[in-house]
Amino acid sequence: MEVKYISLFDYLGKPAGKEVGGRVNERAQEFGVNVLKRFVRNKKYAGKVNLYPEAFLEYYFTNTERNTEVWK
Repeated sequence: MEVKYISLFDYLGKPAGKEVGGRVNERAQEFGVNVLKRFVRNKKYAGKVNLYPEAFLEYYFTNTERNTEVWK
């Protein structure tokens, strides 16, 4: 089974920001989730972004952060 890796922007449809990105990355590290990197360049950002398994992001945003919902 192939794992689909996507960025937070791809998942949320908007920039996640440093705060949300940091929390997602911290939780991924706690869970031992493999995180890939991709270089992106657009009008507002040029640099590396983290790519997470889509299933992990689905879990994170539907369960782990349900009470704070800072990412909306």
